[in-house]
Parts: sequence; C-alpha cells; structure tokens
Amino acid sequence: EQDSGLQLVHLLLACAEAVAKEDFMLARRYLHHLNRVVSPLGDSMQRVASCFTEALSARLAATLTTKPSTSTPTPFSPFPPNSLEVLKIYQIVYQACPYVKFAHFTANQAIFEAFEAEERVHVIDLDILQGYQWPAFMQALAARPGGAPFLRITGVGATIESAKETGRCLTELAHSLHVPFEFHPVGEQLEDLKPHMFNRRVGEALAVNAVNRLHRVPSNCLGNLLAMIRDQAPNIVTIVEQEASHNGPYFLGRFLEALHYYSAIFDSLDATFPPDSAQRAKVEQYIFAPEIRNIVACEGGERTARHERLEKWRKIMEGKGFRGVPLSANAVTQSKILLGLYSCDGYRLTEDNGCLLLGWQDRALLAASAWRC
Repeated sequence: EQDSGLQLVHLLLACAEAVAKEDFMLARRYLHHLNRVVSPLGDSMQRVASCFTEALSARLAATLTTKPSTSTPTPFSPFPPNSLEVLKIYQIVYQACPYVKFAHFTANQAIFEAFEAEERVHVIDLDILQGYQWPAFMQALAARPGGAPFLRITGVGATIESAKETGRCLTELAHSLHVPFEFHPVGEQLEDLKPHMFNRRVGEALAVNAVNRLHRVPSNCLGNLLAMIRDQAPNIVTIVEQEASHNGPYFLGRFLEALHYYSAIFDSLDATFPPDSAQRAKVEQYIFAPEIRNIVACEGGERTARHERLEKWRKIMEGKGFRGVPLSANAVTQSKILLGLYSCDGYRLTEDNGCLLLGWQDRALLAASAWRC
C-alpha cells in the first residue's frame, strides 16, 4: 500500500510538472493513467489523489480554453455554497473532527479572558456563518460570577439575509441564557467594509474574530482592513488560519504544499470514519475537494484559498502595528481536553511563541493566535 501511495505521488508530481511546462500531450497521458488508478472511495492516498487528479484536469482544461488567470472552473460541488445540504456536511465535520471546535474554543478562551470584569462587550465576527462559535461563549459569559455582561455581536456575512437569520437564532439563545444581547448584521465582503459598519460604541470592550477568513481577502485589500481594525482599538483580535503555504507565486510549489497538507487531512479522516462511510465521502468531495481544486486549478482573482503559514501572519500583523498576545494555559488545557474527546490519537497540539497549533501526526494543520494594538 505504501509503494502504491508513493507511485501515486510520483505520478501526480510528474503530471503537475507537465501542466506547469504546458506539455499538454504528456499531461494528458499522465491524467489518463491517474484516472485508471485513483478512486474517490479507495484508501486515503487514492482519495486525495483523486481530488488532485480532478483539479489538474480542470487546470489543463482551463489552460487550453482560456488563460488560467481569467478562467472560472465550474465548482466541483453541485450545491450552492450556503445550501442546506452543505450545511449538513459541515455539521458532520464539526462533530466528527476537532478542527472547527479547536478554532472556536481557542479563540473564545482568548476573548473571554480579554473581557474579564468588563460590563459591556462587543464581538465583531468577520465570518459569522451560522454562528456556531457563540453558544459556548454565551454560556461562559452567563456563568460569570456576578452575571453576564451586556453582549453585542456584529456578524459579517455573505448576505444581509443570512447574517440576520443567524442573529435571530443567537438572540433566542441569549434570551434563554439570560444574557443581555444585541445583534448587528452586516452583509458585505471584508474588502468593502467601512469603519461605520463596525458600529463601535464608547465604553465597550471590543474583540475582533477571524476564523479561516482572512486568507480570502485579496492581498491588496488586507492591509487596509487590518489598519481599519487597528483603528477601532480592539482589546483583542483572534485569528485562526490553515497552517499551509498555498499562496506562493509558483504553481508547482503550491501544488506540492497542498498535496502534503491535504494528505494529512485525508489521513485524519481515514482514522475517524469507517472506509465505506458515505459521510466521509461527502466531507471529502464537498468540503475539501473544492479547496484543492481552487488551489490547483485557479489563478488570479479566482484563486481564493490563499492560505499562509503562521510566520507569514506574524509578519503581516506586526507590520500593521499589532503585537502578539500569548494564549493562556487555560486555552492549552481546553484544547487538550477537546482532543481527549476524540477516539483517534493522531491529533497533536504544539505551542509556538504564544500561539497554538493543531496537527495530525507531525503535520500542523491549523494555527490560532491572538493580537492587540
């Protein structure tokens, strides 16, 4: 099995090299061979190789029809991004793997500690989605000695309607927990945000939360966004990002990095789900395959999965006048307890200069950090 896995890696790299050199005849031959030996329902390596083979095919097709920089490969997922079906698949990931919960718990702990003894607190969530991060946070506030502070959440969503719907759910929950609460929906792309949309009020402690979101902001807009956040004088800024370098200038470098990264992800899924699990197949094909396709097949503005490693985020944040806030011993303990809830023992926690990384075996996959001005 190990030999066949190595053979697949060699084939994928040879095919990627042919695509990079625009040797289309050779690339087609490799793709033809790969399509015969990969399977989306095989072992872990075959599954990840299947996703990369599909992505290479899409890049080749785009190169042959138009320039890659202007190509828009059709999404691999047949569902619209916010459809109920995709939401169900995200819930599978949320329950079965620690990745999302690690991101939420670690950020929440840093925000909770920054808000200690504050009576009015405001969280700006730069990607509110369904608001899964905030029920546990509200419960922690409700349990505070002396009662919960007044909590306001500004939720940035893809549309104002989706943000409002999340706000309705969170408002109901806050009411049931007796947490004084207000929700402010914002339906904008991050690069289009203006300071007044943050709805800052005097006398409030402020946290800005960005979980797996900043990498999608175009690099020419990121500096302005971070400067605008800095100007709000937040008590804390929490960032969680995929620990990978998928934004290099060269296609082959990105391809190799992505192959290493997603091989570790697929190995962790292999240890989590039974081999014939329909849920596993959905997670791989509708959550991770589109990311792989975006990194491999897209260029220019279409390539939105621009993950960067923690060292790069450090340079970016420090360059904008932020300084790191070490995550506390409580955050580390919470993460260890979280990992103890999962039956497979391949997950690893490592600390890096006050930041916390979650990985599978020896490969870091997520990095959590906290910042202040």
